[in-house]
Amino acid sequence: MSRIPQPRKAPRQARSRHAVAAILEAAARILARDGYAAFNTNRVAEEAGVGIGSLYQYFPNKQALVAALHRRHGEETLAALDRVLADSASQPPRDQLAAMVDAVLALHRRELGLHRVLEREWPAFDEPPASNPRDAALRERMADWLAESGLDRAKAGTLLRMADSLVHGLLLDGEPDAAALEDTITDALAGFLGLPARAHT
Repeated sequence: MSRIPQPRKAPRQARSRHAVAAILEAAARILARDGYAAFNTNRVAEEAGVGIGSLYQYFPNKQALVAALHRRHGEETLAALDRVLADSASQPPRDQLAAMVDAVLALHRRELGLHRVLEREWPAFDEPPASNPRDAALRERMADWLAESGLDRAKAGTLLRMADSLVHGLLLDGEPDAAALEDTITDALAGFLGLPARAHT
């Protein structure tokens, strides 16, 4: 497998962090709107409102931009789950699970076209779980949540792989009714964990 493209350097000052964020937002818009075939660093720099030299300070090529968008998605997923776990701490585990599923689906729906490109065309530029610090942090969060809920923390890795497969498989290949999709994925994950069935009203 080829090495994952890396940024040239990390932005340190607020101004440079703002520029990098603008570059990634522009890259995401172009990929979502026009696909990878129309994607290049000149278009990204123009859409971001920065000089091409500024872009190249941080990203050596368009592949590094795609890899950075994968990393950004991992960071956003981790932040979303942290918010859900904090906000739902007093709820039963099944309700917390449903809230996590809803948050992850919302995150994907916000940039659905982008995720189709990242997951269908360039999954190889996502760091593998064994060496991905964001995946490691997600596993740790899930393991802690499972333990706090009286469930088997050893199931964290499988739970995350199941959730990833269900979200990408069901959402990216079509977009069924939002509530029905959330219920379908939550029911599947709850069944794996041995949580009570959803109460029907």
